[in-house]
Amino acid sequence: MDRGFNLSIDAQSFASNNAAVANYKAQNRRDVESLAQLMLDKDTVDAELVIKTLFPTVYADIFLSHSHADQDLAISLALELERRCGLQVFIDSCVWGAAHDLLQVIDDKYCKSPGEINYNYTERNRSTAHVHMILSTALQRMIDSTDTLFFLNTEQSISLKHSVDGSKKTLSPWIHMELEFSSMVRRQPRRHMVKSHDGRMYDSIGTESYNVAHEASVRHLVNLAQPEFMMWVEATSRVGAVDGINLLYEI
Repeated sequence: MDRGFNLSIDAQSFASNNAAVANYKAQNRRDVESLAQLMLDKDTVDAELVIKTLFPTVYADIFLSHSHADQDLAISLALELERRCGLQVFIDSCVWGAAHDLLQVIDDKYCKSPGEINYNYTERNRSTAHVHMILSTALQRMIDSTDTLFFLNTEQSISLKHSVDGSKKTLSPWIHMELEFSSMVRRQPRRHMVKSHDGRMYDSIGTESYNVAHEASVRHLVNLAQPEFMMWVEATSRVGAVDGINLLYEI
């Protein structure tokens, strides 16, 4: 990663194409068809194989970090950046969905006693810890390999109620992790961008059943307000992805 941007945008003023968003979600869903393909032996899941199979590193110009509640807005932004600017966007929410599906498969197989309908509490805690660690690794690899990070800063992602004295808080552990990691990740020169991409956008689904307020520092990100963002999109639609990213870094 080279640089991150704190993107403030009004969801109400950004038109969303419901059909396009639904189609995007359908195209980017990864099914966990068989746990057997992810096993080292009959009782051991291969974490690296899980990452390569369900969370493969894909080409992307931009990593888009966002709240689950803003998923449709994030997808709409990504579709707009691809359509108008030729930029490939990784949306973190598609990875969360695959992780939840994997956890369900593991829990059904290993966290129930024969004949029981309830999960074993201790075993389920262990499976959740392992899958969440795998998910964190996959997301951190994508942040590291992507040149640019956009954090979608809305009332859904930053809790105004819990942010006091200049300290920002989020109720999402994944947003907390992504912001913290992006503040520490190695800074490296941007890759040479080509004029056309063969990749496509990729998409998280995450909910929290109870609230924990996490630090959500955005001090390391460049502030990008909606008017500036829309002007940049318009300019990039004229000059193309390569020069557009250069313009973004001049803001």
